[in-house]
Amino acid sequence: MIELRKISAQAGAFSLRNVDLKIDSGQCHVIVGPTGAGKTFLIETLLGLRNITSGQVLANESDISTLAPHKRKIAYVPQDNCLFPNMTVAQNIGYGLQFCMNGGKETQELIEHLAGFLKIRHLFDRWPGNLSGGEKQRVALARALVTRPSLLALDEPFSAIDQTMREDIRRLLKELLEEFKTTTLIVTHDHDEAFFFGDQLSIMINGEIIQTGPREQMYYYPKTAQAAEFLGMKNIFRARAIEVDPDHVVIDWYDMQTKMTIPCHCSQKRFKPGQDLFFGIRSELVFVIRPGFENKPGFYLFDANVKKFYRRGRNHTLIAEIISNKKLIFEIDIHDVAAKKLEICEGKKITISLEPRRVFLYSA
Repeated sequence: MIELRKISAQAGAFSLRNVDLKIDSGQCHVIVGPTGAGKTFLIETLLGLRNITSGQVLANESDISTLAPHKRKIAYVPQDNCLFPNMTVAQNIGYGLQFCMNGGKETQELIEHLAGFLKIRHLFDRWPGNLSGGEKQRVALARALVTRPSLLALDEPFSAIDQTMREDIRRLLKELLEEFKTTTLIVTHDHDEAFFFGDQLSIMINGEIIQTGPREQMYYYPKTAQAAEFLGMKNIFRARAIEVDPDHVVIDWYDMQTKMTIPCHCSQKRFKPGQDLFFGIRSELVFVIRPGFENKPGFYLFDANVKKFYRRGRNHTLIAEIISNKKLIFEIDIHDVAAKKLEICEGKKITISLEPRRVFLYSA
């Protein structure tokens, strides 16, 4: 287990502030945040490449805050791979072994296994300058894993790989981490990447972690305006709490003069009757229903007009305006098959359905 406790660090005008982070053994933890949030700075601090001003770095409850980087048993794959250009692929992979006690038959077997898994055995005699971006990434992963690190730290691991190769490398890495049960920290600005890999996710903005939680919880239920905005939530509206019970909140969506009952298992810790709040729902969870559809109990239906219809590949986005006295806009992601069946086009009147358990709430 790797843990950061109240870590603060300074680099010029930028600072990390009281960062708490715990990565359980065998877990993949992803820190996601915009460019300039401090993600790489945090990894460098964890590695010992940056001095901390306060706090502790612990590995299995032992304080490693003052250890030199090569003694922390953390393998690092930076954004640009950093393969040594004057070494062959085989020499690059074996480089880290000189700093640890691993060696002998077991290590050679591990190298062969990694080479087979990553499909790089045929590259051993090549120089890094003759490799593609995807090949360099696989060699860098092998070099990191062969030392059997306590933690594998990956900084924007796919940014240098072209789009056509990225998905294949992502899947390969996920299979690799699952097979080796490697404790892993990934930092990225890519939402899809974060949700693809992360057992646990943290959102970092301006040197602070503003929310941490399991993948499902983070995806559907951000707890702050900052988290919701960063995660691309488009459908967010003002409301007021009317009733607050242990497992749900009754809200008044006063723009629509509609009361809705929203499940919330920590409702009494977070909300009080009469409190202003926001509610929201992800674009892909707003459903357009076919005419004559029998509504499910507890779901909420609203009539709307399609104002814009943006066609993409398999999934499209439509902008719908609720038919009411207020100008309320919903953004809806819809699959191409459903759009064709419903004959979606600009100007069409539709009915949308909201499922309460997919609605998230946060304080205003």
